[in-house]
Amino acid sequence: MAQQVELQIARREITGKATKRLRKVGIIPANIFGHKEPSQAVQVDAVSFERLQRSHGARGIIGLRMTDSRGVQTALVRHVQRDPRTGKVIHVDFFRVSLRERLNVKVPLRFVGEAPAVKTEGGVLLHLLDALEVECEAGDIPEYIEVDVSPLTEIDALLHAEDVPLPTKFTLITDPKESVAKVAATRAELAEEAEEAAAAPAPEEQTTQATQETAEE
Repeated sequence: MAQQVELQIARREITGKATKRLRKVGIIPANIFGHKEPSQAVQVDAVSFERLQRSHGARGIIGLRMTDSRGVQTALVRHVQRDPRTGKVIHVDFFRVSLRERLNVKVPLRFVGEAPAVKTEGGVLLHLLDALEVECEAGDIPEYIEVDVSPLTEIDALLHAEDVPLPTKFTLITDPKESVAKVAATRAELAEEAEEAAAAPAPEEQTTQATQETAEE
């Protein structure tokens, strides 16, 4: 499980179009919802939230600490809205969760090890999937899941979702036959194979040639 991090938040009184004033001073408007409780308007420092995202902490459980309260709400970042022109975060939705609650989440993959087919046969390792969807308790959401590529010993060898070991009590939601990684031939190798195939006589030509040689004898 990734270490739980805390994010300082404050109650938000400004709503609607007036939230533009918050963004101009480095404050992101946000909402907390879920668990059959009323939605709560809050705000968070933009620099603090961007730092949280860079450290990958935004993928797991976050402790939301209100400035005027001693309590901490556990939540997930459900949606981040960005300005399409600047890429800056302009709104965040947090979803309340219990640490023992089972959720469906997408966990990023981290590829480790070395594929023998890359080293010995000159293949190229392709990452076909960047995350797996799993079901697990909210408190157990990992920062990433490791995928060992060392079983890829031949060109065209594949790893499927079902081949990736999961932590105890995790359930795979992604299609088990979904391809995760593959070693493919390089373009040069494919071109060489195509040239060899083109140069080789067709089966009909081979039969005709053999018949002619028999007749000459």
